[in-house]
Amino acid sequence: MKFGIFPIEGGSRWEGVVEQCAFAEDLGFESCWVNDHQATEGDNYWPAPLTRLTSIAEGTDSLELVTSVLILPLYHPLHVAQRAAMLDNISDGRLTLGVGLGYVQKEFDAFGVPMDERAGRMIEGLQFLDLFFRSDEPISFDCPFFTVEDWEPLPEVVQDPRPPLWVGGWGPKQIARSVRFSDAWVPGVVADLGIVEDRKEQQREHVDRAGDDWDAVEHPLMREAVIAETEAEVMERKEYLHTTYLDEYGGEFSHPLMTADSVEDFHELADDRFIYGTPEQIIEQIEAIQDRMALDHLALRFHHSGMPNELVRDQIELFGEEVIPAFS
Repeated sequence: MKFGIFPIEGGSRWEGVVEQCAFAEDLGFESCWVNDHQATEGDNYWPAPLTRLTSIAEGTDSLELVTSVLILPLYHPLHVAQRAAMLDNISDGRLTLGVGLGYVQKEFDAFGVPMDERAGRMIEGLQFLDLFFRSDEPISFDCPFFTVEDWEPLPEVVQDPRPPLWVGGWGPKQIARSVRFSDAWVPGVVADLGIVEDRKEQQREHVDRAGDDWDAVEHPLMREAVIAETEAEVMERKEYLHTTYLDEYGGEFSHPLMTADSVEDFHELADDRFIYGTPEQIIEQIEAIQDRMALDHLALRFHHSGMPNELVRDQIELFGEEVIPAFS
């Protein structure tokens, strides 16, 4: 069982992010995950995930570096491929490139990409990335969205045959694409575990139909987390998490699986969705998830709207010292 961390994100300064990742690495966390959002209603996101992970790569030794997820249809796939291959080199083979469709109209408008093209751009982009990463000679690729002719795929990636490709998203077609065009499906933090469980069943059907080995597939999961020594402290800290969801989804900004009404009551929101409690309670919650579905890589977001960095650090330390050893 591997554990990952979403480092502090959002605001006007990068200061402290790399140090937090190195701190988590020393505590036993094995991966670092970053999002890719251009426009949100909250203050917990930054764009440019590959740039951020490059900085983190230079300040850490072994953390796996995961984009979860890069909104592939917004970019030219050649740009993504080159940046990703460069990061795989800089990090000595620590990159996992997770990609997704995107769902925010404002972001597609800003990048001049028609939103009704996103599925096609996603599929063609994944195929191009696979070709670019695997090739040791010039490549050509032609599709309705971009053309690359006789292009030298530099730099060569460190990982053989290529960095892992993951696909995020919730629709049935996206689940199918994750099996056909990538190495794993990566569920986001928003859906409750019942929805995740349902989609995992769909994923398994596609894996079985393709004749692949379910046990050989990596099974990552992202979750929001709040941890403290006492239940009273947990209840104090959970207010930061509730504020995050009120800020992001309490207004007009929406997610396919989240509405303004669904975030009003914290206990209803948190039920079967968030991981929160004392170390002992959290260990039980994670074990219960493992009983329900395949899970071997859990990434947690401990930072929430307005939470002081010292509290984020305290949570990372408590989880690293009290929870991770229980799964070693």
